Amino acid sequence: MATSVISEKAVASAFNGFWADTLPLLTASFVRVFNEAHCEKLADLPSSKFVRIPIAREVKLHDLVAEFAFCAAEVAHTTGQPLAAISADSSVISEIYAKAILFLKHYDSAEGVMLLNAVEVGEAFRLASQCQYFFDYLQLHRTDIEFRPKIRGSGFLGRCTADLCVSNTLYEVKSISRNLGGGGRDIKQLLIYLALRWAEDKPQWEYAGFFNPRRALHYRFSVEHLIYRTSGGKTKEEVFDQMLRFLDVRGVELDTPF
Repeated sequence: MATSVISEKAVASAFNGFWADTLPLLTASFVRVFNEAHCEKLADLPSSKFVRIPIAREVKLHDLVAEFAFCAAEVAHTTGQPLAAISADSSVISEIYAKAILFLKHYDSAEGVMLLNAVEVGEAFRLASQCQYFFDYLQLHRTDIEFRPKIRGSGFLGRCTADLCVSNTLYEVKSISRNLGGGGRDIKQLLIYLALRWAEDKPQWEYAGFFNPRRALHYRFSVEHLIYRTSGGKTKEEVFDQMLRFLDVRGVELDTPF
């Protein structure tokens, strides 16, 4: 029997019975309280460089704009080039666009054809600037920031790529106009990464969080505390072990694509 491999986003969005048993208190009402209790509005801070960036009317490909912005921020961070210089270099823009297409996979990457219009590219660079402001706000050394940390898969879940490792904190970057998912799917996705990392002989992330460059919002929380609250008092080790055993067992049963 073949083992089907699915994405962490699919795992976070499906298998309601497993999640209800593992994290019974991770409900829509909990997520609403979480949004209120852990949300830091960066644009409201004194002397803040952050701004809220509403989606322009000309912007249609929201996910591609967000991925382009993240890739641009990654290039700026790894090369040390200012975003202003990058945005003026058509060859670098083409490279960033190709990388964004590669990660999203569901857009046609015909050579020489860019699906993003000028407004979308401009908005993407504004979102990328927010990422740079975020790194400045955290006051960490460049070497403390790692884009796209790789995490080994388990069972029917293949190898994963998270967004940002910032010292002892794992961040997901969500360039969205909504709050965190009411069903807890955004939190579940982070917990999947954390569980997989727990199974590796590597330094663990004690904290996790979200950064929303579009709304200039920052969330950061203790992994141990979140699991205790949402599982009904279980330890991090108990929940992570339960998650990994589920992935392994289900991997034997799946023989068709998810």
